[in-house]
Amino acid sequence: MNKPGQRLTPFERGPYPAPRLVKRAPPFWFPMKHPMSLSAVQKPVRRELERVQAQLRDLFRTPIPILNEVGGHVLATRGKKFRPTLLLLVARLRGHLGLDAVRCAAVVEMVHAAALIHDDSVDRSELRRGRPTVNGLWSDQMAIIMGDYLYAQAMSVLVEHKLGMAMEVMARVVAEMSCGEALELQYAHDLGVAEEQYEELIRAKTGSLMGAATEIGAGLNGGGGDLELRVRYRRFGELVGVAFQIVDDLFDYQGTAEVTGKPVGYDLAEGKVTLPLIAALREATESDRRRLKRLAGSKRLSSAQWVVLMRLIERCGGFAYARRRALEVAARARALSDGDSGRRERSRRPSSLPARRRRAGLRAIDRRRGTALARRALDRAVDYAVDRQC
Repeated sequence: MNKPGQRLTPFERGPYPAPRLVKRAPPFWFPMKHPMSLSAVQKPVRRELERVQAQLRDLFRTPIPILNEVGGHVLATRGKKFRPTLLLLVARLRGHLGLDAVRCAAVVEMVHAAALIHDDSVDRSELRRGRPTVNGLWSDQMAIIMGDYLYAQAMSVLVEHKLGMAMEVMARVVAEMSCGEALELQYAHDLGVAEEQYEELIRAKTGSLMGAATEIGAGLNGGGGDLELRVRYRRFGELVGVAFQIVDDLFDYQGTAEVTGKPVGYDLAEGKVTLPLIAALREATESDRRRLKRLAGSKRLSSAQWVVLMRLIERCGGFAYARRRALEVAARARALSDGDSGRRERSRRPSSLPARRRRAGLRAIDRRRGTALARRALDRAVDYAVDRQC
């Protein structure tokens, strides 16, 4: 572990480059005194998330020893389950969380895992959040096979259990995610990428799966035919994903290896041109733009050069703009969620009803209480997208 005050030097090889002392680290893009905790978001669906994990253990089990070994590693290194959480919370707005919701949440997590495994192989990353990747421990070939297996297994679950609405959504989104990966390769090392191109890339690569999770959640419990509701929650999830990715891209510049599990500047070293740099290049003077391009286009930077790059991006407003944009996108997501609150069911007070109807009324109150908890948790999920530690 590197000592406090030290930052990993970007653009160097290794699993981790040797830490070097930087006398004055550039200021953070925003002080997060009280970042949102994921556990606060997941509290209303914690029991269902445990069932999702049990479902994943069953789905990862195969008669092929090497797939079991690799699958066990993937299960052991999967952690947050933010996307399944979004699906379960939106489904909870409409009522009971049954086995179909758990199955769909497990499918979303399997597709997310498959995408990350393929992404690590494409990027030749040996670590993800400080833990070895499949291609790092085995090979790129094994990573491709494991990712393909997870995609196929996810779709087979939807077919087996006749979850047609979820199948329709996932078939569309897996294609969108592939397009996002292709755009990332197309725009690699291109310092002329526009903000609109960047946002379309991250919507396809990151936002589309979060949008799938929330759309499927809205379509469960009899909501499959409510296309207006499904589209509303698809857009909500996509916006949460875009805000989430913008913050993730800020972490590449201003995070720490202890928190993110990778050296600072790793994505830029891989040629990923993200919003802080795009905004800085757009607003810079001609002289600063030339310096930014020279530094950002370098294959290796010293610690001193990295500090210069950071200060240039800050001076040109890149960090402030990216932060502001993430908050704007999050606010649009929140407005979509709030706009659905008027659809909540209403009923008479149970004390004024006959006994049998009173029991039904109490169950309705329990449902509304669960709905209120889920709605507050979704609000916290938006907070988490922009105010998290990593």
